[in-house]
Amino acid sequence: MQLGEKIKHFRKEKGLTIKQLSELTNLSSGFISNIERNLNSPSVSNLQQICKVLDINIVDLIQTSDSIHSMIVRRENRKDFFKSSDDNVKFELLSPRGKKLTGICIVLEPHSNYGKTSWGHNYEELGIVIKGSLEIKIENDVYILNEGDSIYINKFTPHNYRNTGDTTCITHWFSVKEGEI
Repeated sequence: MQLGEKIKHFRKEKGLTIKQLSELTNLSSGFISNIERNLNSPSVSNLQQICKVLDINIVDLIQTSDSIHSMIVRRENRKDFFKSSDDNVKFELLSPRGKKLTGICIVLEPHSNYGKTSWGHNYEELGIVIKGSLEIKIENDVYILNEGDSIYINKFTPHNYRNTGDTTCITHWFSVKEGEI
């Protein structure tokens, strides 16, 4: 199943029409319809809005049944599930798909800003800086995290981030959907 088909599946599972999803996400009905028909590629921000309303994790949209029983994800086999249009921000799946614990690697190139959208997820998450430094804004506070630092973010807490440094920033993020463990 492609991304659009999965969104449609979860929307119908929630009993929502395209119009209702549009109103709840502030995305146009035409845009959502085109996403569901795989004619438009949504941004991560759009996906987060949709996932929040559908009460799903973004990884729910990218998991496939053929890898559910896998225990190992080799670095060279990680799946990109989002790249910014300028390739300065990349999201890769660290954990095997279909598992209760989700791990994501976010790579931000030097001076890249992914702070336009403030995310508030319906799950708690733990982020660890693997390389470089990360500026993260949580509500009205700004923190600088360096290599080895970690941060715990409560669910529904708006946050955004950017790489203000001269080197690539690599972070790993982990989350568990409510009621999964």
